[in-house]
Amino acid sequence: MASKNVDGQEKMSWPPRNETIFIHILHEHVKNGDLQTSTFIMKVWAEISDELYAQCGLKCTIPQLKSKFNRLQKVRRDFSDLIEHTGFGWEPIANTMTASEDVWAS
Repeated sequence: MASKNVDGQEKMSWPPRNETIFIHILHEHVKNGDLQTSTFIMKVWAEISDELYAQCGLKCTIPQLKSKFNRLQKVRRDFSDLIEHTGFGWEPIANTMTASEDVWAS
């Protein structure tokens, strides 16, 4: 029996490839100005769902997509907070953490 999350939706697996595709789709919609305040309108969520299915065969409900979107936003916020408050930095080209010798030592 599949487990359920708090909103009653079946929990789904997000392999790294599918998550990356989802993030790229979201990014394109943000660049197109589709993000209204902090979310998308239902029509855009439906488009995102269709695009995700077309690119990787993953069929999701809109609540599942919103839930994943919210989890990704939380991870981004947590990462930004960590970078801002610990003395660590991020080198995007090398995809690595950076810090002074003092920070590494502590």
